[in-house]
Amino acid sequence: AVVPQMQQALVQKATLDLKPIAANAREKIAAVIADFQKSEDGLKVDAVISSLTLADIAFDAKTLRVVAEAGGTLNVYVTKLSGM
Repeated sequence: AVVPQMQQALVQKATLDLKPIAANAREKIAAVIADFQKSEDGLKVDAVISSLTLADIAFDAKTLRVVAEAGGTLNVYVTKLSGM
């Protein structure tokens, strides 16, 4: 009998600020992209994240999973092909 009342109270009172999670996700995605933004012999990669959108939230007893979609541009420049 208490469960519906608890669920309603959680819906009304529980809030989760996703801004820090989004900022952290943006930083981690940027770090991964930075690893690719190297000019190697015959290859250059440039990438920019222009938006980060919340796509889904899932959770269980141990994990809160936030799925985000990143938007932006990725440019790959190939200036030399290795001989085969």
